[in-house]
Amino acid sequence: MLLVIRNILFFFVFTLVFSCKKTFKPATDAYFVTTSAITIITQPGQGYGSHNITDLWIYTNGFFRGAYPVGKKMPIMIEDGKTVIDVFAGIKNNGISRTRINWLFYEPIKLDTVVASGENIVRNFAFKYRSSVVFPWVEGFELPGFSLVKSSISDTTYKVHVNDAHVFEGNKSIELGLSGSALTAQIETAILYNLPLSTANVYLEIDYKSNTDFIIGTSTNGVFFESVVVTPKDDWHKIYVDLAASINADKTTPMKKIILKIKRDQTISEQKVYLDNIKLVYI
Repeated sequence: MLLVIRNILFFFVFTLVFSCKKTFKPATDAYFVTTSAITIITQPGQGYGSHNITDLWIYTNGFFRGAYPVGKKMPIMIEDGKTVIDVFAGIKNNGISRTRINWLFYEPIKLDTVVASGENIVRNFAFKYRSSVVFPWVEGFELPGFSLVKSSISDTTYKVHVNDAHVFEGNKSIELGLSGSALTAQIETAILYNLPLSTANVYLEIDYKSNTDFIIGTSTNGVFFESVVVTPKDDWHKIYVDLAASINADKTTPMKKIILKIKRDQTISEQKVYLDNIKLVYI
């Protein structure tokens, strides 16, 4: 009797194992793409094409497949039927590593699937702004007459650098500084900008280097609302500042000014912030 039961169990397990093998499908084929360089193509009125794209986000047929650091090998799945592959630029929201996001202001780059499985393609990516992006304010400090002015509460104003070691792109940049007994250095846009209160996608792009923290925010009817405290960088660095929360802190009017300020830190004898390539954008 035990022998009969043992034979039945053996037959059952044997049948189960081999029936499973018949329905097993191999892993989806894939090829690989490695980024050699990333550039931004700009149109007149969109300023310089500096960027700080840190990741590339892959979507296949509308489904998110993963985000990969720039320069790393990215697997692209080859699926049955027509495959639409979109590559989106990824950034650090407010410059914070743990808040990486898909940067919706750039058009995604489309890839085709006419590639053999397992092959690695090394290629450049050239992104451009979506046609729906609005640029209310672009300041590169190249033209006569700047769109930033000293705030009334500021103890100092900015200075212009021309063709020296503190210029990032083009011929000019500005320096905002604070030292001695001065307590506040603050500049603001010379005019108000009509910004949407109904979208979360309102940003300030800015290139900077500094030896001190500085603050970026907006003002409504003269009242300041902070967006982010920017940390020091020894070399020029790009940051994308999310302005939506500060803009929506007071919804009585969409008319806003952009504010940049330094507060006195007595541990630093001369606090300095260098600025270039400022863009106010929304979508």
